[in-house]
Amino acid sequence: MASVLLLDDDAETLAAWEANCIADGFEVKSASDGQSALAMFIGSPVDIVVADWRMPVMSGSELCHRLRTLPGLADVAFILISGEPSPPAFVSYDGFLRKPVDGAILLATMRRLLADNVKHRQLQRGGPT
Repeated sequence: MASVLLLDDDAETLAAWEANCIADGFEVKSASDGQSALAMFIGSPVDIVVADWRMPVMSGSELCHRLRTLPGLADVAFILISGEPSPPAFVSYDGFLRKPVDGAILLATMRRLLADNVKHRQLQRGGPT
């Protein structure tokens, strides 16, 4: 079972994302800010992170930057979500979605990125594609 860490400071949005991911078979962890999420991730890494760009305490973009610097954990799939019209150019995320996010689109993006990560790891080991 794939695991996901969901972050948003809006409780209703977070609850909707959680319900969609649980219904699709994901193991779900959630947080309302990047600082709490970073502590959760370090304690128990996940396969994919879905984070709102703008949050108090630590933004989703800052969390993404910090995760990318963690040895051995930098390749976790990361989706940044925002109401902003365009993604930040300075962040190395894997996917960007605009709010409000349709649940089916979120899940499809998560599945695609997870499949891409599996293929990437297989290629690194010289295995089948």
